[in-house]
Amino acid sequence: MGSWVKKALGAVCALALLAAPASAQVPDPFARELAQQLAQAEVILANEGYVRAAGPFAGGLSQRSSREYNVTLRAGQDYRIVGVCDSRCRDIDLRVFDQNNSVIAQDVLADRVPVVQVRPRATGQYRIELSMYACGAQPCWYAVNVYAR
Repeated sequence: MGSWVKKALGAVCALALLAAPASAQVPDPFARELAQQLAQAEVILANEGYVRAAGPFAGGLSQRSSREYNVTLRAGQDYRIVGVCDSRCRDIDLRVFDQNNSVIAQDVLADRVPVVQVRPRATGQYRIELSMYACGAQPCWYAVNVYAR
């Protein structure tokens, strides 16, 4: 994929992050930083046949706080859920819960880019939980996309 396409994807992602609802609006330059990270992930996942199914979900979290998003996932479909956080963030975790409140996928490694892979057994609403484990500023900014194939 050409570098101009990657830059265009990054610009589109940045605009989407900046245009988020006021409660989740990410200020520049953090929006650009997050958009670039998501664009890089999107290029890799596109090469594996994934397309964005939901997101970006974005906002700010203080250390030891979390935020949840509900998404509809289809039975038997492959999903990758990718989270990114700004350079002041040291660790953000991602969990996916089913309708019974059971964790069906998680990335709780000490990293800034959690990625989970999930193939739901049933179509329905699933809950994505982001937890800011370690943050060098208040708040640290994050963004999440859901990809499907």
